[in-house]
This record gives sequence, structure tokens and C-alpha cells, in this order.
Amino acid sequence: MKILLVYTGFTVREVPLNILYVSAALKKAGHATRVFELTPYKKRPVFGDRNRIIKTAFHEAFKEFRPDLVGFSAMTINLNLTRELAGIVKSHADTPVIFGGVHPTVEPEGTISMPEVDMVCVGEGEKAMVELADRMEARKDFRDIKSIWVKDNGEVCRNPIMPLDDSIDEIPFPDRDAFAPEYYRAELTGANLMTGRGCPYPCSFCQNKFFLEVYKGHGSFIRYRSFENIFQEIEQVIDKYKTERFYFSDETFTMNKERVIDFCREYKKHFKNPFMCQTRVDCLDEDIVASLKEAGCDHVSLAIEAGNERIRTKVLKKSFKDDQIFKAFDLVKKYDMKTQSFNMIGIPEETKETIFETVSLNKSLQPDRILCTIYMPFKGTELGKRCIEEGLVLRPVEESSGYYSEVTIKNYYLKASTLIGYQGFFDWYVRLPQKYYWAIDAVRLVYQTILPTTQDVPGPVRYFREQVIEFVYNLKRFLPSSGYVIKNR
Repeated sequence: MKILLVYTGFTVREVPLNILYVSAALKKAGHATRVFELTPYKKRPVFGDRNRIIKTAFHEAFKEFRPDLVGFSAMTINLNLTRELAGIVKSHADTPVIFGGVHPTVEPEGTISMPEVDMVCVGEGEKAMVELADRMEARKDFRDIKSIWVKDNGEVCRNPIMPLDDSIDEIPFPDRDAFAPEYYRAELTGANLMTGRGCPYPCSFCQNKFFLEVYKGHGSFIRYRSFENIFQEIEQVIDKYKTERFYFSDETFTMNKERVIDFCREYKKHFKNPFMCQTRVDCLDEDIVASLKEAGCDHVSLAIEAGNERIRTKVLKKSFKDDQIFKAFDLVKKYDMKTQSFNMIGIPEETKETIFETVSLNKSLQPDRILCTIYMPFKGTELGKRCIEEGLVLRPVEESSGYYSEVTIKNYYLKASTLIGYQGFFDWYVRLPQKYYWAIDAVRLVYQTILPTTQDVPGPVRYFREQVIEFVYNLKRFLPSSGYVIKNR
């Protein structure tokens, strides 16, 4: 079987491991795969269909490869584009199309009802996709494969989810050859890899709570790879791609204290390569931080999300207090590692005052790198459901292409344009003294006045919008900071 796998996102530093794991599993089973992703076609035309370059390139790749099956890793963001590409397949051939990934898992009924979609993969896809390809190649009935929903003469075969396998060491290493080698020498992150799967925390804005429910009774959701398996992958990546540093992109790398300390002790015996990781502020203590430092960690990413403690704990369900945030950042800095903060504005109940509480918290912490997104109501999340019930959704997330510069919900107290302004100048408020806020306010007001709150505008306006956003982003490099300059978003 020849399977074309499609990732409808843009890759800046971290490669999409999910689709590369599926590709590797299919190749191990004897199938041929090719991965199509959008990054080489990121430049959008000023006039006409903004996606025509992407669609033309995809059509050419489809004609050249002539796959027997096309699999799309479907995210809610860019879902409309994903459907357009699937439509190209259906308009030129009778090749089956399957959607997998986060969106089809949380919205399988809506996904299988799409005319461009023949099948849906719910949950983790390595084993299910291999079984599907095997049966299709052998011309056997594939309507009863677990985790796969299949359209059959107007009916839908809704199969139960495939149980999770604790032996994730058996999953082949990601098919990194699908991407150019420079992706594994990326600025800041180097090569990203996962040491385990699953997150147990039920944050209201995240889909993990939904996944926990979906897999309840179907195996352990939290699973770890053996150290030997992880180190074999690291050695392979170093040998093959000359990677100098790594990013352990587990959602909460330090969740298991004993394991992470043991991992750090073993890592430093095998490797001198520095690495970065991300975790929660309530999953750090001095023993863990000291172990990270000794092993070669030089950068820790920590989520603040909201500076207002009530919004953070009651609305976002991030169950940690301000003092835990300060303690975590102080510990990381004590051991001379860089910090990165994750922040979110535009949350329901957000006000100008609560935005500045988030600014103030970052101002006190002074992370080396600051990320600020605008909240989006993803399906399958508790907070997203609330936004729908309260009629706050301005436009579906499916019509958006990113949560850095688009607004999708009405806020009770703030205009969409205001949120665009505060997101664009968040770092400015954090980095500059308060005596300059009047000047930042003046520039911010011009920025949010001239900038549409969505990309769904005529081509020339969209082009102008993108140029202004990029210009403002690049101005960050001139802000006072002990951190480092990152070239692009």
C-alpha cells in the first residue's frame, strides 16, 4: 500500500511527531508512505485564493505519488483547509480518505459526516492505521477495525476505541526522514521527542480531560518509554542528523519525580547534549531542578496562563497558586537555567485589569522568553462547551489559522480589537518600565485600530495584516531582556 499522510500545519521548530509515528509504523509493516506538510508553501498569494499555492502543490504531490489511501492529521485550526485538500483527492480519484488526530477524536460524528471523508481514526493511530492498510492491501473487510469509523453505503460503522498498549517501546521511532534534516537542528529546540504519553490534568481549556474519558477502561492513559528506548532514539538522531540539542516535549516532563531524577542521572552518563523541557509549576522542587541542571537542561518552559488567581484556578482549572509560580521560577533561575512562560488572554471573564495582572506577574518573574496567545474555545473542552452554551463564539475555530493573532469569542468586557492589541504588545508591557505605558498604549491603539481581528479578509488586506503583525513581532528584539532573540514566530 502507498499512503500519503498530510499534516495541515506549519512547522517552525517542533516537528509533528504524531504523524511521523504513524508513518514509521506503516513503513515497518511494509507499506510506503510520504508526508506532505505546508511549511514550504507558507507564503500566501496577495490576490485570489490564499490557499491556491498549497492546493496546487498538494495536487501535484498526490498525482506524483498516486497513493492507495490518503490520511489527514486534522486539527480544529485549519480544518477548513484540510477539507479543501481532501476535496481535491475526491474530485480527481476514488482514493479513500481518512481523517485522524485531535479533531476527529473529539468530534467523530461531525467529521465522518463530511462528504470528503470516508473514514475516521479515533484516538492513537499507529496500530489502527497498520491494520487498516494491511486489510486494504489484502482486499479484506476493514469495517470492524477498532478505532476506525467507516462509511458503508450510507451507513457508518462506529467501532469501539482500540485499547491503549502499555508497551510503547514497541512503537517504531518517528519517521524523521519525512522532514528535511535542518528541522532537527532547529533554533532553540534542536530535535523534539517524547519520553512518554498522556497528561492527567483536567485543565478546562485543554482536550486532555476528554481523552481521559474516552480511554477510561481502555488501558493506562499515562505511559512511559524505557530509558534504553529513549536513548536509542537520541543516538539515532545525533548520528543521522547531527543534532546538538533536544526538546523533551512531554506535556509535563517532571510529573513523576522519581522517574525524572533517574532519567537525568542516566542521561548525563550517555550524552553531553543540552536539552529543554516543559512542565507545570507544581511539578517542580529543588531535587528535580538540581537533577535537570546536572543532566544538561538549560531551559524550562512553565505555564502561567493567567495572572489572576481566581481565573487561573476556577475558570481554567489550573490548580496552583501565585506562590507556587514564584517558587518554581526562582528555583529554575537559582540553577542558572532559562525560563519561558506560557500566557493566555481573552479568557471568558477577562478584563483589562486581569490582563495587567498577567503582565504584572510576568514583570516580576522576567522570564527569558514570553509566549502570549489568545484563548480559543476548542471542542472537547469544558471551557469551550461553556462558551458555546453562553453564545460567546464569534466564529468557529475551524475558520482560524492560529491563536496568536485571531479572536474567536466575544468577551464580556473587552473588544476583539483590544485583545489583538494586548497580545501584540504583551512583551512590551512586561519588559518596559511602567512610566512608558502611555507610549505603548498609543502605539497599541494604532495597531489594533488598523488590524482586522481575523484573516478572513480580502487578499491585499490580509497581506497588509500579516506584514504589520510580523513587523511588530520583530520589534521585540529591541526590548530590554536577558533572554535570547528568536528569529520567527
